[in-house]
Amino acid sequence: MESKKSLPLTPFETYLYHDDVPAHPCWQVLRLTWRGRIRREPLERAWSAATSRHPLLTALVRRGFLGQLKWELQDGVTPPVHWVPRSPGREWPEWQPISLEDGPGVRLYLVEGEGLTDAVLCVHHAVCDGLSLHDILVDVFTRYAAELGEPAEPKPDPAPGALEERGRFGTTLWERCWLPVLQVAGILAETKLLRRTVAPLVPHEPAAPDGPRPDGWPTLACRSWTPEETAALRSAAKRDKVSLAELCMRDLQAAIGAWRLAQGIDSPGDWIRLGAAVSLRRKTKGSWPAANIFGISIIDRQARSLANRPRLLRRAHEDMSLIEKWRFGYAFWMLLRLRRWWPGGIRAYARRPVVRMSVVMSFVGKVFTRMPLRHEGIRPTVPGAVLEDLRAVAPTRPGTCACVDVALFLGNLAVYLHYDPRVIRREQATALVEEYARQLALSAKGE
Repeated sequence: MESKKSLPLTPFETYLYHDDVPAHPCWQVLRLTWRGRIRREPLERAWSAATSRHPLLTALVRRGFLGQLKWELQDGVTPPVHWVPRSPGREWPEWQPISLEDGPGVRLYLVEGEGLTDAVLCVHHAVCDGLSLHDILVDVFTRYAAELGEPAEPKPDPAPGALEERGRFGTTLWERCWLPVLQVAGILAETKLLRRTVAPLVPHEPAAPDGPRPDGWPTLACRSWTPEETAALRSAAKRDKVSLAELCMRDLQAAIGAWRLAQGIDSPGDWIRLGAAVSLRRKTKGSWPAANIFGISIIDRQARSLANRPRLLRRAHEDMSLIEKWRFGYAFWMLLRLRRWWPGGIRAYARRPVVRMSVVMSFVGKVFTRMPLRHEGIRPTVPGAVLEDLRAVAPTRPGTCACVDVALFLGNLAVYLHYDPRVIRREQATALVEEYARQLALSAKGE
């Protein structure tokens, strides 16, 4: 790893690089709120140690032969930590611009005041995926606790060569030989789906790519469930012989159908496309470095079918089983590989003004529950601070005005809806989350 100074961007990283436009930043945000004070010098040492494990966090994008994009790895570089005071009425810090040609694609803000400290991690999506964001902050605060004398054990360094393997997902040579055969069916299926006209969640004209980002970006509507309510949902999933992720997917689709009707959008023939993020991490000899190691599987339903809850659940289970069995999560990667064969193919695809997804959903499972730290009840603690809250933001894009992250945080199911306020008003976003809660309540009751 030390001898290699550059790496080509994978096709998916290239797509995410070109998908970043001023009106729709292709940035991810993760915010941990600690009750108490975080000390500066130990935190900055922990940040330096953690980022040194993940070379893409400090890499720059350069153009190589025939304009191919490549990562130029930087040795001994630590992105700065921005310490800022909490501003009344302001939810997020003042964002520093991200240009992968000019500097690292990661920003860490520590927002202090009112007895709280927010650790806000903002990363360009071309650098890494959402699971990596969680791993980075777990590593930072594990090392921070160790700096202050706590018996905390940071994760081991990634296996040698793991970064070069990020586009192969840890598959063996044999798997790489037969995987393309499986993908023929996936590519044919996705090609048929990609020719379909997809309806946005709300009819609208996408913002001009070069326009400003929305005021107050990012805008979130959130909801969490108690441990008892979460346990009831787990029991409901077990009773119906599906995963909790599949149950949450069904209820999101049902919520979208009911919410659109409540908003006066009565178009039963619309195709509503849910983009489901699927982790492609395979076992390796060591941990993965921060990188994009996930795929997107597309699931289409006509609006008229979104009220049929039993059928939606059956189809959700069937679709996710097929995606796992036939490795359809790799299909989008392979389509992008094909597009890379002609100059500018991925850029043209990323910038095409069409609706690719009505909504994107990520189910990230348990987060920050198993941090190797002392706990106060179920809450992880570091010297002087207790973890109180979490906010997660996945980027929207032209035509896709909503992204939903679902996580299990401190024993609670939690939903984070990032929406485009130019398209969806705050009260509409709140209504969508509440409708989602109503659908999940029906599931918990076995209805």
